Amino acid sequence: MTRAKRLIAALAVALLCAPGTFLRTDVPTGPPRDIPMAHIQGAGPTPAPGWQVAGVWQFRANSRLFGGFSALLTAHDNQLRAFSDRGTRFTLTEPDRPSPHSDGRPDLVRQLVASADANDLFDIEAATRDPASGSYWLAYENRHTIHRFTVASTPDGKRDLEGEVDWYANSGAEAMVRLRDGRFMVLPEGKDYGLIYPGDPVEGAKPARFTFQSPAPGFAATDVAELPDGRLLLLMRDLAWGYPIFTSRLAIGAAPRAGGVFAPKTVLQLDPTIPRENYEGVAVRPRSDGRIDVWVISDDNLSVMQRTLLAKLIFDPNA
Repeated sequence: MTRAKRLIAALAVALLCAPGTFLRTDVPTGPPRDIPMAHIQGAGPTPAPGWQVAGVWQFRANSRLFGGFSALLTAHDNQLRAFSDRGTRFTLTEPDRPSPHSDGRPDLVRQLVASADANDLFDIEAATRDPASGSYWLAYENRHTIHRFTVASTPDGKRDLEGEVDWYANSGAEAMVRLRDGRFMVLPEGKDYGLIYPGDPVEGAKPARFTFQSPAPGFAATDVAELPDGRLLLLMRDLAWGYPIFTSRLAIGAAPRAGGVFAPKTVLQLDPTIPRENYEGVAVRPRSDGRIDVWVISDDNLSVMQRTLLAKLIFDPNA
């Protein structure tokens, strides 16, 4: 975003959050006992070839810990995991699939971090996973840290990027993906470049830069996932007139090399295909028929005027 747009965005989010802060003064601060779900949109077409909507669901919870989801992963047993800027992990079964667990209820817990960082690492903005081991990595905005976790969510090492990057405290790593060849790609907020690591950043891999060319002026990356063919699916957002004030789109491009260029092309404008919201997380799951399930989740900015929405799209790369 430009500096002017960033200022407008900050003011808009502040206004959106203000009523939520006032109206939620008596909301419990612990994990919610129940997280109700409502199916708010069914299957339907989109204007883009190869894309269709499978459904949209809204989640609510009476807890200050719920919401603010900025990253999304697929896991085994048709599970999804969303991570928030409030330091929580939200695990749920894909809402159009049967739950592998007896109670079938989604679960929200605090994401445990290395004990020395318990008070500092909470603003999770990006996540990625190794499907072979189940290990996953989270990127924290407030401290510019990449933290690795085991499949059991046990802290398993971290890398502090402070001193290595020139990012502002509130505009760090916004999107991160572990590629199937073991490289890691990181896109910082509001920058025209990204970082590509030849291996696990936690193990000390030294990054190189690549150029990021946004497919649309003003749109900034909010999350990224690798498609089965190795291309990258990028979720992007900008400000828009109307309410909610956000507009989002999906773009696809070849994964960059060190010193190269990442120049994805827009493939789908999300609004008005699905309800307009502040979508910040994307994850993919291949289907047996060659198509791909694409999940996106929104960040409600701690505002009663915004919603936590989870949308499922189906992408046919051969269409």
